[in-house]
Amino acid sequence: MREFRSTWRRAWTAELCWVDANGRPNGIAVTPLLRSGTPCVALPYCHLGLAREIATAGRVGVAVTDRRSLGGATGALVAYGTVVLTEDRSGRVFLDELLDQELTKYPPSRVLADSALDRRENWWWTPRLLLELTGTDEVLEQPPRSAPAEHALLLRAEPAGVRIRNVALHGARSERVSCTALDGAEVPCFDTGTLFGHDYTAPDFERWESWRLFGDCRPEGFVVRSREGDPDRRLTPLGLLERLRRGRRIARACRDGLERAERGGVK
Repeated sequence: MREFRSTWRRAWTAELCWVDANGRPNGIAVTPLLRSGTPCVALPYCHLGLAREIATAGRVGVAVTDRRSLGGATGALVAYGTVVLTEDRSGRVFLDELLDQELTKYPPSRVLADSALDRRENWWWTPRLLLELTGTDEVLEQPPRSAPAEHALLLRAEPAGVRIRNVALHGARSERVSCTALDGAEVPCFDTGTLFGHDYTAPDFERWESWRLFGDCRPEGFVVRSREGDPDRRLTPLGLLERLRRGRRIARACRDGLERAERGGVK
C-alpha cells in the first residue's frame, strides 16, 4: 500500500472503477489526490449521483495505469478496497487540504479557483464530493497502458466487486473487438463486461474525454452491445465558443447538484 500511495501521489491521472446497482462495471477518469495520506478523489457536484452510487457499490478498484501519468515509471498499480464519501458542500475541506494538489495536477482548475476572486466568481466549483479509499485490501501490478486509442481497461463484475485488467484492442470500431491482455494472460469469457479508456490533451488538460464499450467477453472477442464515446477520436483544442458553452454546462450542472443535495438534507 505504501508503494501505491507513492504512485498515486506522483500520478497526473487515474481510473476509479466500480459495479453499479444493475451489476454492470463502469469507470471514470479522475485526478488522484491525497487527504492526510489517504488516496482521494474530489468530484465536483455535477457528479452527485455518480459519487453516491460509487460510495454504495462496495468494493471498488482504483488504478494508475496510464504510462503518461506514471512519469517514466514502468510499474502500473491497481488497488482494491472500499471508499467513504464526504459531501463537502462548503468546499472548506477541499480548499484547506486538496486545492493546491488539484491546481498542480489539473490545470483547468486554475482558471476557476486559482485566486480568491476566481473562487468567489466560480463558487460552485470548490464544493466537492470526496471519495476516500479507506479500506484497501489488495494491490496488484499491471503492465502500463501506452496507447490511448489501442489500450484499455477491461472491467469485469465479480461477487467481491469490480476486477480490472489492462488489454490491447484491435478493431475497436467494430461490433466484435479483439482483446489481448497486456500481461500475456488469457482473457476469460464472461457476461456483462466493459472496455473503458480515456484520453486528454497535454499538458493543458483542456479536453479530457472517456469512452466505454459495454458487452460480453467471448472466445471470438468482446461482443459490443452498446457504446459511449469513440476510442479513435483525436482530441483537438476547443474553439472559444465551444469552451464558453462547456463552461456554462459545467456551472449549471454543479449548481443543480448542490441544489439537489441541499433538498436531500445534510450528509
